[in-house]
Amino acid sequence: MLSVRLIKKLEGISKCSRNGHKVRKLFNIITNNPELWRHAYANIYPNKGAMTKGVDDTTIDGFSDERVANIIRQLREGEYRFKPSKRVYIPKGNGKKRPLGILTGDDKLVQEVIRIILERVYEPVFCEESHGFRPDRSCHTALEKIQRVWTGTKWLIEMDVESYFDSICHEKLVELLSAKIDDRKFIRLIRMMLKAGYMEDFQFHSTYSGTPQGSGASPILANIMLHELDQFMKRIKSEFDSGKERRANPRYNSITLKIHRIRKKLDSQDRSTDEAKKLMITRRRKTLVLCIHCHDLLHVGKLPSWRRSMYSEVESVVH
Repeated sequence: MLSVRLIKKLEGISKCSRNGHKVRKLFNIITNNPELWRHAYANIYPNKGAMTKGVDDTTIDGFSDERVANIIRQLREGEYRFKPSKRVYIPKGNGKKRPLGILTGDDKLVQEVIRIILERVYEPVFCEESHGFRPDRSCHTALEKIQRVWTGTKWLIEMDVESYFDSICHEKLVELLSAKIDDRKFIRLIRMMLKAGYMEDFQFHSTYSGTPQGSGASPILANIMLHELDQFMKRIKSEFDSGKERRANPRYNSITLKIHRIRKKLDSQDRSTDEAKKLMITRRRKTLVLCIHCHDLLHVGKLPSWRRSMYSEVESVVH
């Protein structure tokens, strides 16, 4: 349970960020409020991997005020060092494997505290349309909004960033953090976390990019980068949505006029005789073939071979 004093501090961070100001004294908040660490422990201890060991034998088991005091002392004196994560691989749905980083017990606590603070800074400014890795949001809330708001949508842009978590640029991420956070000690702590490296087959590997999947702070750090993409797409959308109505497609208009001319020509024929009626039925069938052809051109981009002979017959009627 957080104290009223700490809650007000965290709310002040959110308010400052929402108003467009840089936030300060974050490092002081995490090193002067032990209840924040108890809150972090309460968040992560129910997780399935909370008791999984990293490169050492420590887990979050054995949590105590003395353990928190020791971590805080190391942070204040600049002695705390993140240990490399233990890399394992878990299967993906497509048959491939995804790398997963398992942290030590103390690193899990530190990263959860960092995540809590970053969430207070960035949640107020993240786009309303963003639903991934955010509190009280999921694929289900995204689908509900699509059903409720996306009426009459004609254009969709689908993106897939390959190996996104492994390819995040550290320098760019720190630059984005520095634009919102005016606290060198807090930024330095995050930089140390990113550069901790990982152990695989008893070999140490340095990390020059990316945030390890499985670490507590990785999702929000990834969202901070993706927030820039969200902002870019909002600008593109605002430019695309200019004007009072959607601009007509010239190709669609041309085909529509062509169909109209054929119908007008058919209507001008004498419908009194049986021969004229048979001719009208034949031409209407040919008009239907032309409509199918136009549909193929608009939605498929090419005419199937079995329809080409039929279309050539229609051309003789049109011209």
